[in-house]
Amino acid sequence: MRNSPAPSGMVSGLDAARSLAAGHPRFARRAEPGSTGTMPKVAYFFLWIFAFAMPWENAVVIPGFGTVSRVVGLAAFGIGVISVLDSGRFRVPAVQHGLMGLFVTWVGLTYFWSFDPGRTRIAAVTFVQLLTMVWLIWQFAQTYQKQILLLRAFVLGTVVSSIAIVVAFLNGPTAESYYGRYTGLGFNPNDLALILALSLPISMYLAARDEGLRFRVWLYGGHLVLALAAILLTAARGPLIASVGALFMLPFAFSQLTRGQKAVGLALVVLLGIGAGLLVPQTSWSRLSTIGSEVSSGTLNERTMIWRAGWVVFNQSPFRGVGAAAFAPSVEHALGMPFHGSGIDDGGPANVELVAHNTFISVLVEQGVIGFALFLGILLTLVFSAWHLPLVDRAFWLSVLLTWAIGVSSLTWEDRKPSWFLFGVLVAAAAAQIPSIRRQEALQSGAPQRIRFGARGPVAATRSTQFGRWS
Repeated sequence: MRNSPAPSGMVSGLDAARSLAAGHPRFARRAEPGSTGTMPKVAYFFLWIFAFAMPWENAVVIPGFGTVSRVVGLAAFGIGVISVLDSGRFRVPAVQHGLMGLFVTWVGLTYFWSFDPGRTRIAAVTFVQLLTMVWLIWQFAQTYQKQILLLRAFVLGTVVSSIAIVVAFLNGPTAESYYGRYTGLGFNPNDLALILALSLPISMYLAARDEGLRFRVWLYGGHLVLALAAILLTAARGPLIASVGALFMLPFAFSQLTRGQKAVGLALVVLLGIGAGLLVPQTSWSRLSTIGSEVSSGTLNERTMIWRAGWVVFNQSPFRGVGAAAFAPSVEHALGMPFHGSGIDDGGPANVELVAHNTFISVLVEQGVIGFALFLGILLTLVFSAWHLPLVDRAFWLSVLLTWAIGVSSLTWEDRKPSWFLFGVLVAAAAAQIPSIRRQEALQSGAPQRIRFGARGPVAATRSTQFGRWS
């Protein structure tokens, strides 16, 4: 007996499931735009190397070119441009890219009234390079799988940095110890600690999504323990507080593990606590123990003094700002004398150059209200994009943004590669996932669905009327 046809306008649960599967990366047959050919693959390869080298870039500096990540980034850009010209396929930018472009343009315009045009010119070039990196991610990492590979590369790079910190500690007090604080590879301990803090939610997310390759969960667990130990050795108070933002991702990642993996995870936490108590030097604990007193009644190692001076400079030029990278000379001029910090908090020698020690204040003073509004617009659109992702992805990206926001409240990071790298991956991830989710939601009339977190990305689970279960 033949099955009777479905009523007109109705979609059966089986047909809906097939439609969803066809749109999922695992079953898709259509090639990613611009992904065919050798040149796009080579460009993506250099982009992957760039993400891997970023957390340890200061370890290798090529005379005349800069850090290793800059050299790799230039190679990726050159090959990327050739690929686009050869294929004729240029991906239309998103709204976030438009805001980033306007912000970078405004940075360049501040040259004409900058307190220090030489510094502003260098800063403008840096921001153009950062915008180029975001474009490379947008153009050559369009799929969920490629974005995950970039995040893995970043985590792998932080393993190198973490090991360098541990090795510096095992070698004993050296020039790298900085008054009982440990770092490595030529990094400021605060900057390196924040890079490691940002890797924590990424590692949790990767552990949660790798359902088909459970052995990687152990690797990510080991990375979490290593990175946390390294952060403690840097004795960086701001990044340690920022690491609390990673806890937002913890329950979502933990729910994806098996019972055995959860037990091992708890054992790793206990092991980390015991190891930290036994191995982390007393100098690190003494410095970290001052977090409460510095926040409640201290100067945050002269940061509050710098912020007050910055506010004075801002009132002198509130709309246009004093020019990109001109915070230090303008504040020193306002004080009537060169200002040099003690260097202890920054992890370097005495008489280090003045910096804002707060990304938001730095942007406000240097780019004025106009530049700050553009920068804030970028952040708000990133939060908006993250909010519309599936639950686990949403928790992950909000955790990353929270960790970043807390960390940069004591550091000047508006022109740092990790900031713009994560911004670029988030924009690409939203573009890759949100449209497919909306298409899946359009089928709800025929097949009620829920979004679950699969091994290869967010998957719409369709309740089939024929099989009576979540597929």
